[in-house]
Amino acid sequence: MNKEYLQFEGRILEKEGIFYLSYTNSSVSFLAKGSGVYMEFVTDQREAVNFAGLRVYVDGAPFGEVVLDQTKKLYKMCSLPDKKPHHIKVIKITEAAMSQAGLCDILIKDGKILEETPLADERIKVEFIGDSITCGYGVLGAPDSEYDIREEDGERSYGAFMAREMNWNARYISASGYGMFVEYTGNPENNVPKLYPYTNWFADREKKIEPGEFEPAFIIVNLGTNDSGFLGEKRMQERFVSAYVSFLKLLKGYHPDAGIICVLGTLCTNGFVFVKEAVTLALSAGLKDIYALELPYHDVEKDGMASGHPSVATHKKDAARILDFMAEQGMISTRKPAG
Repeated sequence: MNKEYLQFEGRILEKEGIFYLSYTNSSVSFLAKGSGVYMEFVTDQREAVNFAGLRVYVDGAPFGEVVLDQTKKLYKMCSLPDKKPHHIKVIKITEAAMSQAGLCDILIKDGKILEETPLADERIKVEFIGDSITCGYGVLGAPDSEYDIREEDGERSYGAFMAREMNWNARYISASGYGMFVEYTGNPENNVPKLYPYTNWFADREKKIEPGEFEPAFIIVNLGTNDSGFLGEKRMQERFVSAYVSFLKLLKGYHPDAGIICVLGTLCTNGFVFVKEAVTLALSAGLKDIYALELPYHDVEKDGMASGHPSVATHKKDAARILDFMAEQGMISTRKPAG
């Protein structure tokens, strides 16, 4: 497997010759010629409800999905209809917190990976930071279905809808159950800000992102839903706001020129006031280009619900709401797809 022939998107951890496509919507692309594509993956192979899921595209069209059900295995990803070159893209549609997907090798039956000089990627870079909503948790599930990662699809999240419409180069740093200060159980150990500096905190607690390696023009932060159950207490409110301000300072330390939109509301109604307070404090401290946007609570009667979470219809509406807000603020000039 020649790394130079591969194109990655997302935060990709390279460790001991293995490339981890772990965070939601991380991907690898390449040009291949042959009769079939096989890829060897390693995974932490937790219980079946958490097996990592991948979606395969051939020449931009969805071919099928692959579930990583073994600790290490060579999987057939797709057949190729002829001996002509085809563009292959494999996207991890499940989240990093539940399962890893380490790419070890690629084998092309009756052919090979072709050398392809990648075009300069001039797309606007964007980061989506959040919890289960940003992961696309449950979007394929029934309204009250119990957890199964097979019902998660990052490509049907609000962030993915935004990125496709605007033709953005997007990264996702998200984990189900995690919050800004505490997780859904109230445990402060599981919060997204501590994940941010690491390429893949779930697979390596030492390797950190390099300054300047990915400079987003925009960062959308959607955190607070999992904290919201504990915001009735004054002390927790103060801690949440303090954690939020600290995280905004951290993000601006990495990306001083990025515009940051702090959104909340799809699954909670009591947290946005504290998000707004954090944004106000951050701006008063001298940080710039930070905005707060309250999203409406999801309309279950009209748009449905998926595994207790937003439906695909709600994700599409939230995507449009955020893009409309960005246009109103002059952050984007059009809602039409770029390119």
